[in-house]
Amino acid sequence: MQLDASSSVNNTEMFVESCRASPYDNPNYHPTYSIIENGCKVDPTLQINSTSNNRQFRFSMEAFKFIGLHDQVYISCTVMMCEAGNPNTRCSRGCSNSTMHNFRNKREAVIESGKHFVSQGPLRLKREADPRGGSAVNLNLNLVFVAGCLLAAVGMVCGVIIYKTKTSRVKYQPLPAYES
Repeated sequence: MQLDASSSVNNTEMFVESCRASPYDNPNYHPTYSIIENGCKVDPTLQINSTSNNRQFRFSMEAFKFIGLHDQVYISCTVMMCEAGNPNTRCSRGCSNSTMHNFRNKREAVIESGKHFVSQGPLRLKREADPRGGSAVNLNLNLVFVAGCLLAAVGMVCGVIIYKTKTSRVKYQPLPAYES
């Protein structure tokens, strides 16, 4: 996924403060899944891909789905623009677990924007056909056929054994002859 910022002000950079996923286009809807919080990676599968452009942010992560009847995912991020290279901005602080806010003097020039909300979605997981999937089904059918044949053969052998044991009990006995 990629976020691109456009600004009429030169010498700016974008900072992604938070990103979360939810099944609806509302990050306050629960359930939500945090991906980035306070500029810090939360999802262990998150990969941030570097770019040469300060106004771009690229990331990737393993696909997931919300449990239940939710078949879609929205990714919502909070971003801000800052003066590039200024160490007093939220952008330059990066990952920060503290909730400390950066208070500015009113006379101080604006060096960072307010927070902007960006949402992308709906994202749906598309299952691609596995080229080996057809042969796996054929293999399973072959195994079922072979198992069925073996079961039938065992049944026939058992039937023959039972028949032989019953017929071996019957012996020839001459009937007594009655003379009249």
